[in-house]
Parts: sequence; C-alpha cells; structure tokens
Amino acid sequence: MDGSGVLVGVTVVRALTLDDVPACLALAADRDWPPEEAKWGFLLRVGAGFGLFDGPRLVGTTIITRFGDEHAAVSMVLVASSHGGRGLGRRLVEHALDAAGTPVASLYATGFGKPLYEKLGFRSVGMVAGHFGTLDVPRAGVSEPVTDRERLVKQDAEVFGADRSAMWAEYFDFAREVRVSADGFVGSWRNTDRLMLGPVVAGSLTEAKALISDVADGPSRVDVRDPELAAWLSAHGMPPRFEVDLMVRGEFTGARDRLWAPVMQALG
Repeated sequence: MDGSGVLVGVTVVRALTLDDVPACLALAADRDWPPEEAKWGFLLRVGAGFGLFDGPRLVGTTIITRFGDEHAAVSMVLVASSHGGRGLGRRLVEHALDAAGTPVASLYATGFGKPLYEKLGFRSVGMVAGHFGTLDVPRAGVSEPVTDRERLVKQDAEVFGADRSAMWAEYFDFAREVRVSADGFVGSWRNTDRLMLGPVVAGSLTEAKALISDVADGPSRVDVRDPELAAWLSAHGMPPRFEVDLMVRGEFTGARDRLWAPVMQALG
C-alpha cells in the first residue's frame, strides 16, 4: 500500500507449489480458517494452485482441480483481510477457470462468496450441510477394504460424470481407508482433529447410512445434501454446524443421485 491507501504491487499471479503450503496456512489463519496442512498438500498435488502476491507476500489463493476434460472444481479461494474488497478474489477465480478450460465447473460457496460466483456464471443447485460429531450407531458391516481399485475409479466416473482417476491415484494413499459395498463405496481421511467422511456413493439411503457407520470413528464430519440423511445424522450425534451452496457453471452429468457426500467440498 502507498501513503494514499492505493494498492500497489499486486501484479503477480503464479503457480503454487508444496513449498508454498506454510504461506497458505498463514493466509488461512488470517481468515480464521483451520490449519489444514495435509489438505492443502493433497489439493496442490491433485490440482493446480494459483497465488496472488503483493511483493513477496502471498495475499490470495485458489486451487482448480481438473477431472479429465469435462469438469473442474474450484476451491481454497482466499484473500488476505488487508486486501479484501479489491476484486482480487474474482481475478484469481477467473484465472483458474481460464486455466482449466472445462465446460463444467463447480464449487461450494458461503453466503459471502456466492454473489461473486453468480457474477461469474455459477448457479446454486442446492444446499449442503456440514455435520459434525461422534456417530452413535454401531458399524453396519456392509463393506470391506477396496481391492479392485480400477473398478471403483470407473464407478466413481459414472457417478460423478467425469474421470477422476488422477485424484484417486493420490487419494488411495491419502485416505485413512477406502471401503466398498455391494453397490457403493466410502472413504475417510484425517483433517486436523477429526475424521472426514467422504466420498459416500451408494444406491440407496439405507446403504449410505450403513457405509457411513462403517467408517465413522470418533469425532467426524460429513457434508450432505439429502434431508433424510441429514436428519439421521442429526438424530445420531452429528448435528449440522453450517450450510453452503453447491454451485455449478454448466451442467452436472453422471448419476449424482448416488453421490451422498463428496470427498471434500474442495473437490466438488
């Protein structure tokens, strides 16, 4: 900033690398985001991160994760509190979308960010609630550890409507566990002080509940759209803490009625 309060020097958008994770964590702390070091690292391995710099200081981020040539997920859109209200978030998202070049893009938006994304052509297709707590139901025992990874990745593409094989190549090692049932699968991964449950792919509500019960272990979180699944979680120790809009630019494809929870909001 110069003496008149005019922003100067914010001219550099460059690719982020794993070496930038500490700066990303500092920026996240500035916006009261949790210190999700493992998540940042995973997303930078499976996607393309872009940082906006004011001199040497990282003042904005976004990550775009491409799934083949069909779909891209936008995430980790952050602008430093000292640099807010100057259109930098829009600049970053537009840069990421241009880099992706896919016909479909999706993201999860808070009420604060939603107006920006609407200006960029996104529309809300529903609300997603983040449920937190310790599930108080026993394991259903309908699943077993995955052995045929290729089959699972193919099933995921049919459900999500895009090839996510590159993401899965990393997720199998990143995840705490990945389990399969007769007609679906579920994963879990550790994030700071809790277990994240996702993705959850199932042919029915009953199976989705069973899969969640098979991986829930202590303090956990799962993000869901379906009101019946949300009510079940709330009744069994995992009430909602917040809601966000699932937004898309273009048209979703695939058998999305079978996708009960995402891997994480950052991945659509």
